[in-house]
Amino acid sequence: MTANLFYTLLIAGLISINLNTRAEILPGVIKGRVIDNNNNPIEFATVALVNPLSKLALKGAVCNQKGEYIIEKIENGEYYLSASMMGFEPTETEIVVIDLKTRIIEKTIVLKQSVLALEEVTVKGKYEFIEQTADKTIINPNASITIASENVFEILRKSPGITIDNDDNISLKGMQGVIILIDEKPTYVSGKELAPVLKAMLGKDIKAIEIIENPSARYDAEGNTGIINIKTNHNKAPGFNGNINTGLTFTRTVGENFATNLNMNSGKLNVYGNISLYDWKGWSELYAKRHLVNEEENGSYQNVFTESNSDGGSYNYKTGADYYISKNHVVSIMFRGNAGKNNDDEDGNTLFTDHNRIIDSSLINLANRDFEWVNNTLNMNYKWDIDTSGQSLTLDADYARFNFTSASTQQSSNFDAFNEPLGRIISLLSNQGSVIDIFSTKLDYVRPLNKVLSIEGGLKNSMVKTSSEASMIGYFIQNDEFIYKENIQAAYLSGRAQFAKTSVQLGLRLENTSSNGTSISTNQVDKNNYLKVFPSVFVQQTLNSNQSIGYRYSYRIGRPNYHELNPFIWIIDPYTYQVGSPQLKPQFTHAMSLNHSYKGKFITSFGCNFTNDLFSQVIYQNEDNMAIYQTMDNLSSALDCNLSETVQVQPAKWWRLNGTLTGMYKETNSGQTLNNQFKRWSFMGNVSNSFTLPHNLSAELNANYMSEQLLGNFILKPRYSIDMGIQMRLFNDKGNVKASFSDVFNTGSAGGYAKYGNVDLDVDNRFETQRINISFSYRFGKSEFKTRANRSTASSEEEGRSSK
Repeated sequence: MTANLFYTLLIAGLISINLNTRAEILPGVIKGRVIDNNNNPIEFATVALVNPLSKLALKGAVCNQKGEYIIEKIENGEYYLSASMMGFEPTETEIVVIDLKTRIIEKTIVLKQSVLALEEVTVKGKYEFIEQTADKTIINPNASITIASENVFEILRKSPGITIDNDDNISLKGMQGVIILIDEKPTYVSGKELAPVLKAMLGKDIKAIEIIENPSARYDAEGNTGIINIKTNHNKAPGFNGNINTGLTFTRTVGENFATNLNMNSGKLNVYGNISLYDWKGWSELYAKRHLVNEEENGSYQNVFTESNSDGGSYNYKTGADYYISKNHVVSIMFRGNAGKNNDDEDGNTLFTDHNRIIDSSLINLANRDFEWVNNTLNMNYKWDIDTSGQSLTLDADYARFNFTSASTQQSSNFDAFNEPLGRIISLLSNQGSVIDIFSTKLDYVRPLNKVLSIEGGLKNSMVKTSSEASMIGYFIQNDEFIYKENIQAAYLSGRAQFAKTSVQLGLRLENTSSNGTSISTNQVDKNNYLKVFPSVFVQQTLNSNQSIGYRYSYRIGRPNYHELNPFIWIIDPYTYQVGSPQLKPQFTHAMSLNHSYKGKFITSFGCNFTNDLFSQVIYQNEDNMAIYQTMDNLSSALDCNLSETVQVQPAKWWRLNGTLTGMYKETNSGQTLNNQFKRWSFMGNVSNSFTLPHNLSAELNANYMSEQLLGNFILKPRYSIDMGIQMRLFNDKGNVKASFSDVFNTGSAGGYAKYGNVDLDVDNRFETQRINISFSYRFGKSEFKTRANRSTASSEEEGRSSK
């Protein structure tokens, strides 16, 4: 299969022009007044837009002095309104429908005086752990018994279509290059640096995880396989309220966690803050077998067994305020960050054998590695809701600093075939660190022109500077500093139109990139400047009341991560190391997808990505010392195709089932570097079952499976896991206790192999996938204040920037 096949599929998709996603439909508006029995306006009454099936409040508004409210940016569908106010009985309206014919609805709501003071109003609803829509997959950690106490890294590992390899790199449907956002902000790190940050975040701290395979022009063009956006909790409910969470994790040892989330909303001012603490202990075992196939070594083997024990701790925090200058103007400030450390003690034993597996010698390697990080982000936001049609202007400014340090010691001893010391003891002391400074500004403008057409545009500028250092003393000597600067200016324009049953969105994003990487010790300078245009097309057609079909195309870029550009060498042991590659070039991807939805219960999706200048992790063998090393390299091209089916059904009143099965084909052409072509069919699937039991009990049984997968030129071995859990609701649903058992059969560990040229490597890696989690949570507070809370103040249609 070649690029020609990809373009054939692309043209076929364009001919079908039947599509987009429901998120691209021109939004509707519901507005009106809230009054009492005497027709007097009720100031500060709260009106919520509720899904009649899930009973979940989707959006809300607060009445002004005239009792007027307005809820904007509503997708097509059926809803009802729930209105409440202190001293009045809560009221629900009849069902209202937003569709192509009815974009604006006016509704007057009458509240009756209550004899008793209303202590608290809560809209309850059951929502799924995994929600699949036409344009994204949404993971709701707190809807799952087994997931809420897991860390985000493990939640992603069990999410549909996501794979994490032995080096902690995250792939989506077999494709590398996915971008991780936290509250729509880039993390700017990946792999070994990103993993501990995600492991330090628990599911209970997360509102939702959005997996967006084909983002629109308003998102950065980076991320050739899509975006994963991690949305953290932020409470904007009226009054003073909050919640606490605590839990224990049992593996071979015990880990603890605690979190609290507080909010004070008195109307014009909303102040919030949360903090979570997490301590852990863990272990891992690695077994690697290398077959030295070159003529000199005559088929000898290296057999490596390494056992690691780790312990660490971290804290995450977020604090901020939203101030409503007036009805249409809001300013926000938010400060968030996380910090932590992890210590690894590692014992390694390498056996050297001849081709008959007879031991020739051995190497004992003892290592200790300390890793620490401190990340802080300051965000300022202003939004102006210009009019009731949805016209708005949003300004964002961010400053972030990421600081990573690592120190390690190694000591290696050689022994002969009879386990007698050879008297050769070698050691290595290394220190590495990096500081990343980011400053970015963004301006977004939205303007509905009429009932059919709306436009959106924006500007963005980001400046990044990284400073990395590496110092090694011992059997390998290295002293270097690497400074990398990158500046990206971007502008985008997109337009949406609704024609009968067909909606169309066209987008164009322009990005100008200038980068400069300098190695201080070698005085090597690598510069890169390029201006690129990134088009996108989204089309959706409603076939009937039950079915819709959609098409998406976008052109995207994948830029190397900062640590991958460092020209340093990371020594793992005397025969294994990693090396950076400052000459890495960006990769470019044509991505298309087709999807079909039936009643929202059965969603079928087909996608194909064609990537030029693909960069991927590649394993090489150093013929001088027979060491094996890993680096990032630009290969030639790659073709990735996938077909998935998602089912969301309720077989019984007490049983809800959600499952996704994805089949994938991957073809990687290595070009002149390796002169190899790698092809593989694979599949992965997951199923989530939730059960409602008597006596305020509920239970879950979840399973996921992954067949062999090709990542670059490395093949991941199959794995599966089964999780189960139970929950009891307490204190009138204000509290709950959860107990879960992850990876019941201890089958979730990873492994892989690479066999090409002079490389013949097989790896198995076991770690603490089997865990028992016990957690308790309790929410508290009263809606005592007249408020203006829950207004939509977003630069994003899904959540306000003030919600960051």
